[in-house]
Amino acid sequence: MSTNLPATLVDVLATRRGSKHRIHYLDGQDDRRAVTFGGLRTAALGVLFHLQACGAQPGDRVILHTSSNEQFIDGFWACLLGGLVPVPVAVGISDDHRQKLLQIFSTLGNPLVYTEDGQRTRLQDYASASGATPLVDALNKRSLFVERVTDISRPGREHPVTADDVAFIQFSSGSTSTPKGVVLTHRNVLTNIHAIIERGLFSERDVSLSWMPLTHDMGLIGFHLCMLAANIEHTIMDTRLFSRRPLLWLEEASRIGATLLSSPNFGYELFLKVYESKGLDGL
Repeated sequence: MSTNLPATLVDVLATRRGSKHRIHYLDGQDDRRAVTFGGLRTAALGVLFHLQACGAQPGDRVILHTSSNEQFIDGFWACLLGGLVPVPVAVGISDDHRQKLLQIFSTLGNPLVYTEDGQRTRLQDYASASGATPLVDALNKRSLFVERVTDISRPGREHPVTADDVAFIQFSSGSTSTPKGVVLTHRNVLTNIHAIIERGLFSERDVSLSWMPLTHDMGLIGFHLCMLAANIEHTIMDTRLFSRRPLLWLEEASRIGATLLSSPNFGYELFLKVYESKGLDGL
């Protein structure tokens, strides 16, 4: 396919608004939801309205801290459309993940946080045990909770962006030191995407499936942004679902006729471990 891409991710989404292709969210064996690329844009503008109602201004940082892939994607694009800077942070289940969130919140200097009520409860429990109550209170005051974004019928105000504007910030894991933020411009990301599409020989006939988390570059850039730019039908499988039922990954790939898959080594190892004990028929 031609790899002539627009200058910004916002322009990419605009060019795909009339596409018949969809993004699918797989949250359980029989729990699927599909949204057209145009529907994604509409939903993102609806979320943007609520972020702006909380005072978000172009250039502001917004931490995305939600376990729902659909809420994450809607929030991510809401930020881009409004000239905000999304900062993906993995939810996780450990105190290390909560500490990382608070470190990033401090590093960014009181950013907005798009998160869930359940995460607030876990953070408050962690704060009580660790002495981080003042910081958690500050974070909660800057939070928009996804459960309260029930009406997305009113669109937010779009803000023009250029290729050299910041698209989003990716933080390191923080496992060996304080998390460090890598600032990615629209030009950075689209240069990467252009190379992936060109060397991968992707076409609009491809179908992709990924279980990798959207807080990592392979999940977000490789299997969402790249697929959207290439106008490819794609499915995002909940990472926790893959962890519980790794065989479902290839069952779903067979069902949808996926042509593009990827996994780090441990994902293949987990799949094969369960496959050797249970087997898998009918693919």
